[in-house]
Amino acid sequence: MIRSIIYSLTLTISLFFTGFITAQNPMKFENKAEIAETIQNQGHLSTLEGFIPSMSVTQDGETAYFSHSSEQKPLYGLFSKRESVHQIYRAEKINGKWTNITKLDVCPKYASAKHPTISEDGKRLFFASNMKGSYGKYDIYVADIKADGSLGVSKNLGPKVNTKEDELYPSLYNGTLLFFASEGRDGFGGLDLYATQVAYNSLTPSVNLGSHINSSRDDYAIQLDVEEGVSYVVSNRGQNHTIEQVAIAYRRQPMDDTMVASRDENFQTTLNSEAAYEYTSTSFED
Repeated sequence: MIRSIIYSLTLTISLFFTGFITAQNPMKFENKAEIAETIQNQGHLSTLEGFIPSMSVTQDGETAYFSHSSEQKPLYGLFSKRESVHQIYRAEKINGKWTNITKLDVCPKYASAKHPTISEDGKRLFFASNMKGSYGKYDIYVADIKADGSLGVSKNLGPKVNTKEDELYPSLYNGTLLFFASEGRDGFGGLDLYATQVAYNSLTPSVNLGSHINSSRDDYAIQLDVEEGVSYVVSNRGQNHTIEQVAIAYRRQPMDDTMVASRDENFQTTLNSEAAYEYTSTSFED
């Protein structure tokens, strides 16, 4: 297993607060107070559900995508308990306020979809779902966004990304580099972070980001800023499994008492290569 990453890195740890908005739908939510509360709950890494990522906003700042969970009765089982079901929503910013909240039907009823992320051109939405046809638990899917805002068929990214376990928290860097968390491969423990290059209908094999990005705990997400020479990893590697952000600075020479990772040729290849594998034909049509 790969245990290094593209640049020499210096590891420093700091807590951060990342903003998020849980899904809102005036027709589904009980009252306006509930909607306001979800907006005010920005900035918390640790929740009862673990890490909740920030909403994904289009380049013009006018449209946002996010997910919300609710308790629903399963389709089967008269005496079955309610289960948590995640759904994806879209909101529009009008006069500085998020409104026109719409639930997006990216998966069948009773299945969950969460962690949406929008492509830079605003034409594709990546997300995680446990809908029927997935390779395991949650898989990463993508759907085209039409001119009217509706979504096309949800397409599974296939076995180059997905496994028999969970794949979660997709995020895009520089348009085509897709980061995601997986616990279905031989990694360093819990959820590990991986990367793959994605084009319109193809992708490269997934690469583990290495031991100084990943830990023995759950590593959920990464924000990469090569120009500033720093990236941030969201992980529960903190004391008492607290979810925090690990800041990783790129340096040519290590500083005293720091942890340094060496170059990773495989990850560098992933950053520079073109996607070559088509998505699987597995899809959802309601």
